[in-house]
Amino acid sequence: MKICFLSSASSAHTKKWCAWFAGRGHEVHVVSFINDEVPGAVVHFVDTGASADGGDAQKLLYLTSARRVRRIVQEIAPDVVNVHYATSYGMTAALSGIKGYILSVWGSDIYDFPKKSALHRAMLKFSLSRAEKIFSTSRAMAEETGKYTGKDVIVTPFGVDTELFSPEKRARADEDGAFVIGTVKTLSPKYGIDRILRAAAVVKEKRPDVPLRVKIAGDGECAEEYRRLADELGIGDITDWLGFITQKRAAEVWADMDAAIIPSVLASESFGVSAVEAGACGVPVIISDIPGLMEATCPGKSSIVIKDGDPEGIADAVIELYSDPEKRHAMGCCGREYVLENYRLDDCFCKVESIFENVSRETKQKK
Repeated sequence: MKICFLSSASSAHTKKWCAWFAGRGHEVHVVSFINDEVPGAVVHFVDTGASADGGDAQKLLYLTSARRVRRIVQEIAPDVVNVHYATSYGMTAALSGIKGYILSVWGSDIYDFPKKSALHRAMLKFSLSRAEKIFSTSRAMAEETGKYTGKDVIVTPFGVDTELFSPEKRARADEDGAFVIGTVKTLSPKYGIDRILRAAAVVKEKRPDVPLRVKIAGDGECAEEYRRLADELGIGDITDWLGFITQKRAAEVWADMDAAIIPSVLASESFGVSAVEAGACGVPVIISDIPGLMEATCPGKSSIVIKDGDPEGIADAVIELYSDPEKRHAMGCCGREYVLENYRLDDCFCKVESIFENVSRETKQKK
């Protein structure tokens, strides 16, 4: 098949999708408003004048490129067009007049964008109305999407490479004496990294006997703020800041943890791919009570769910897991099994590939 994605070339998700489909022998193209390389794909950069981190006002410039986008897609003549993100790229596709495309919703476009104003809500409805099919990475987000369209929403969950993310990546010796907790996330307010730090301080106060070590991997707007907070809380000496890391390194970091913590604070966390990665590594997970995160784990069996990422609750869960090694091991095994049953990378993408093939056949029959 010849597949065309309308999506940001700088997105890790775009690169992941393109790499998989290119690896299956498909010809892959990306039409992007951000100029970047995508391994395995031909990138068609459309310069709108908007910056990558521009706000809604700047991204309105995307919409002025609808005709150019349509012309590029016509020149590519793909079998399938998959537009990622309902607003910006989705609105551009809706205005372009491209027919029969699949729209993938991602999170903030569904949870945050329509709540800004009646106009934003109308824009989202318009975008969804023009898509032939709609993809969602979780059941929770599919239900939320249903508030703005009467169309069926197909759930196409994130998958992870279960050979890469595996308990076998653990390099720490169990006898090293530390109890390691932490996360691998962008250092942004929505992911609640500050709550991990506050929880660590509570554990240190309640149970100074716990040989706690905190590892935070990732970079972002709050990096310096969080470093200062760790020092203020008196845990700077037990906190390691790993910065941005590769997927290969992420697998090693997750596997070396005794408990993974993902305390996201906003519902726009549409699906907990980080929780899936940690679970695949056989690590018990402590998560916020956000539907997308709970869907990524097996609550009560592979994860402990904390109301709204509460630091006290996180601390109690950390102490519970430290105090009960058998429970910790059982939860880790359950998490690995849950991922193998539900979120293998190839299984998830093969479902998408099958839908793409059906769409391609239907398009050719119409012609």
